[in-house]
Amino acid sequence: MTVRVFAAIALLGALVAAVAMWRPAVPRADVGDAGATWTAGVDTPGVVDAFAPDVATLPAPGLGSAWSTAAVRPLQRAFEQAEDLFAFRQDLQPLADAGDPDARWVLSRVDEYCASYARDPAGFARDSALIDGLQLDAARALGAARGRIGTRCGRFVPGDAPTFVQLVERRQDAAEAGSLAAEAALLAMGAPLQDDMDYRRGLVERVQASRDPDAFVALSPAMGVAASGDVALADTVAGTQVHELAWQLAACDLGLDCSASGALMTEYCANGGVCARDARQDFSAFVRDAAVPRQGAEELDRMKKTLVEDAPASRQLLGMVTR
Repeated sequence: MTVRVFAAIALLGALVAAVAMWRPAVPRADVGDAGATWTAGVDTPGVVDAFAPDVATLPAPGLGSAWSTAAVRPLQRAFEQAEDLFAFRQDLQPLADAGDPDARWVLSRVDEYCASYARDPAGFARDSALIDGLQLDAARALGAARGRIGTRCGRFVPGDAPTFVQLVERRQDAAEAGSLAAEAALLAMGAPLQDDMDYRRGLVERVQASRDPDAFVALSPAMGVAASGDVALADTVAGTQVHELAWQLAACDLGLDCSASGALMTEYCANGGVCARDARQDFSAFVRDAAVPRQGAEELDRMKKTLVEDAPASRQLLGMVTR
């Protein structure tokens, strides 16, 4: 056996141990957006226009979580739906080069999503085949997640894999162009645009007021254990792993694709080894089934409601369509 095979088995062993005490959950329907599907190889401006919403049909301000910025952010939805992320990236590059902040942010998401495959495509495929061949319950969700990445990222090569520094630089460019999600991600990566208490506090407030699901989920790692002891965030939803999950669940409520095949669930499983027993389970059901005790679900829902509904400034932004 090669070192790679031993590593894959060790990874699977850790996964089996992690899910051994999880009980099966009743499958839930996927909750991804049901819009048009991205078709690679077409003119980018035309595709972007095709995803643009009819502003006249948007709900009026004051409807709370019934409407979110996800409805008017077509590139994020296109990222979730693209079957060929290499072609998607090529089509989107001119828009990013022109300075569009959403395009720059989404390109960084493509790079991040495909990095584990791009670093060693042949090795990724071999490890995936090994995991699939073991035919263990705990391997099925992991195999499915890796299969999605392998299919969607199948044209990437090692030269396409960004280093951590390159990913930070790309997100700095996106943040400086105006992407709040990229700015939030930089804080979570330990490389914020500024590193003082007022900035951190203000960034969290801006993310909550924005109701941008990408910004919520990008910020979430910074609001977990990493925020413990941070005076600037003392009275916010921050400081524990459960707080991080609350931000992610809030992102789901605001329109993030949290279905079983969405990027959030896929990356949790394929990159972190944290997989649902049932490969069809969405993120909300997965968290309640495996990540928190039954008595903690009510508190988690309270935190999520605070993030989604208790941001007065956000209600003033509901009627604004900036892109």
